[in-house]
Amino acid sequence: MLMVNVHCRVMEKRKLLGVTILILVLAVYLVQNPNFSTLQLREKLKDKVIVICGASSGIGERIAYKYAAAGAKIVLSARSLDRLAKVQTKCSTLGASSVHIIPQDFSKLTGIENFRNNVLEIHSSIDTLVLNHAAIPLGPWIALPNQQDHQFTTRTFNINVLSYIELTRVFLPDLEITSGQIQVTGSISGWCPFYQAGLYTSTKHAVNGFFYSLQQELLAKQSPITLTVFTLGLILTPEMDTLISSETDTALIPDLFKGKVDECADVIVSSALTRPRNVDYPIFSVKSNRFMAYVFPYFHELATFTYGLSYDDIVQTHERIRKLGDKIGYQLGNK
Repeated sequence: MLMVNVHCRVMEKRKLLGVTILILVLAVYLVQNPNFSTLQLREKLKDKVIVICGASSGIGERIAYKYAAAGAKIVLSARSLDRLAKVQTKCSTLGASSVHIIPQDFSKLTGIENFRNNVLEIHSSIDTLVLNHAAIPLGPWIALPNQQDHQFTTRTFNINVLSYIELTRVFLPDLEITSGQIQVTGSISGWCPFYQAGLYTSTKHAVNGFFYSLQQELLAKQSPITLTVFTLGLILTPEMDTLISSETDTALIPDLFKGKVDECADVIVSSALTRPRNVDYPIFSVKSNRFMAYVFPYFHELATFTYGLSYDDIVQTHERIRKLGDKIGYQLGNK
């Protein structure tokens, strides 16, 4: 009996030690990404040439404002000329050295070479390429025949994956000259399958596959280019907040599991100074999901039991969200 009690106490101490080590590891693992003051950013980024794809709204718009406040030379691109013009005006008032707009539909890959030429006609060099544009088709794939259409699938992959690769290809020689940076906004959907957005999830897996491989290649080549991949969780842009709050109160979502759009932009722009290869935001949400995907690769199957809605209810919910997205002009890619 004495030996049993001693063994139990030893096991309890080991468990306590294990928990303590786990907490310490998590504390290091969850360290926040550093942010810098506007003055610090201006010291390093003034007159740098920043090309931002997907700059007309959401995260891309806020990234543009942060770079503008740092005195950068900015080239804005997206489909909507009207929206880009509004972002251009605000960037100018915030202190950008210069702001140009080049409207571009990135679903058409044949125009990307010309896009690069247009950028270099304005500026003779480029320091940072921000790949942020995206189509976000939502809803269960089986229930949405329009998402099963070959042209729809091709368009989604053109925007979310192939245009990223093509933009990287055409700008790579220019970024080599300036020891520049490529900033890629990825998603936790690229790590954890999500059955309510199958096409979007698959494109983000493809983005991870290509750009993490490219990171290895740049390192092996000893290239001066820094490639930073941002794994983003739920970011409450005004548009996304409107869509989600139409079905549920976003205040009920714990702060650990949602990110603020301005803070997200701060993290992305600050990386132009720190040059990391990988950044997660929001920290806890993304890293906990990534950890679960590593230790329990099939944990995503549990998602089908946690929503509290039937499959048909989810289909109807996404149909309402899609209609609202169309109404407010948010690019969901469902048409």
